[in-house]
Amino acid sequence: MPFTIYDERLQDETAKQYAYRTLRRNILLLDMLPGEVVVEKDICTRLKVSRTPVREALLELSRERLIDIVPQRSTQVTLLDEQLVEQGRFLRENIEIAVLELACKGVSPTALEALKANLVEQEKLAESQDIIGFFMKDSEFHRLLFAAVDKDTVYEAVSLFIPHFTRERMLRLQMFDAVELLHDHKHITEHMENHDFKTARLYMKRHLDRVICDQKILKEAYPTYFGYSLSRMK
Repeated sequence: MPFTIYDERLQDETAKQYAYRTLRRNILLLDMLPGEVVVEKDICTRLKVSRTPVREALLELSRERLIDIVPQRSTQVTLLDEQLVEQGRFLRENIEIAVLELACKGVSPTALEALKANLVEQEKLAESQDIIGFFMKDSEFHRLLFAAVDKDTVYEAVSLFIPHFTRERMLRLQMFDAVELLHDHKHITEHMENHDFKTARLYMKRHLDRVICDQKILKEAYPTYFGYSLSRMK
């Protein structure tokens, strides 16, 4: 069961926190694919931790509907659940548009500079076709937007509840050019800076709706990745 260790264990991090953080990131970035069987022993060996913290991490991920656990049978990464993807889009879009409205009333020069610097990095990553790097900067762009109006904690809370939407965003990025997302971000920033909420809102809505609009294409390309999350049916 391949997965990537992006960061070493932090000094003050418990074994369970380390396992949870590593596994969650692998699932969201599709290093661990939808439907993939999870082998506890392999995780313990790679992370150099015992089984108890790994099991605790898997239980927490199950509560987030990222892992399906069937006692005495198997543990696997949840399939992409269309209903959960749509609910994630609905939550993210409605809250982020409210955040954007606040931002269009004015943000600090420092916050605006951070957004523009992020766009420069996005452009470099799009040109080099670094999918994971671009995805991380894309997510950072939205985090910076929330932070610009002192809603960074809201961003963290929203991110926790939309993992299926996040995974489908990553899947879409593997099929479609990142440049169109970059252009969305540039238009959003430009109209936000000009205090034009009406136009900025249109670009934000189009940006966040892309995943749903292209879902049929994604399902045709990756039919085995989609299905029902067992945790939703409990």
